[in-house]
Amino acid sequence: TICSTSTTDLTRPEITAGSDQNLTFTYWQDAAATTEYSTPTAATEGTWYIKGTSTAGYYTIKPVVVTADQMPVANAGPDLVLEYVFGTKLDADIPLIGTGMWSVTSGKGSFSDAEDPKATVTGLSLNENIVLWSVTNGVCPPALDYITITVNDLVIPTLITPNLDGRNDYLVLQGLETLGKTELGIF
Repeated sequence: TICSTSTTDLTRPEITAGSDQNLTFTYWQDAAATTEYSTPTAATEGTWYIKGTSTAGYYTIKPVVVTADQMPVANAGPDLVLEYVFGTKLDADIPLIGTGMWSVTSGKGSFSDAEDPKATVTGLSLNENIVLWSVTNGVCPPALDYITITVNDLVIPTLITPNLDGRNDYLVLQGLETLGKTELGIF
């Protein structure tokens, strides 16, 4: 088995291991050995035939089936910016082939189900958290996609100028809902 993006070498010794000694091997596209296979060192998916011929001219032809796992695709979804919220629902694409797994590469986080593309991540750290969605399928290398989840600190404005000029017109405490019961004193 190979990955769909790669080839294999049919001339490797382990392919013909267990054969009689002193055989000469040739490679064919058909069971009758009428069409030579010109690239046995870079075989793609398919059924190929190896002809083992002895010094006396006797031969046998055996098939070799090369199967290919499809290369997976990973899409972890968009980067996220959270306002003093330390958890969120993730939105990776469900893999068409293979299986996915979430992991944290930078920052912190715990997943409700690391194999669920729509998992919830909690326990994020303040500032930047980098999360990896890795999709694997058979012998293929994993497909990787990273997202950055930025958790902004609680911002408490110290100046309000309600003159409707578009700057500092309102008192907005982003992320306040994560603190529970909160008391605000304005002097």
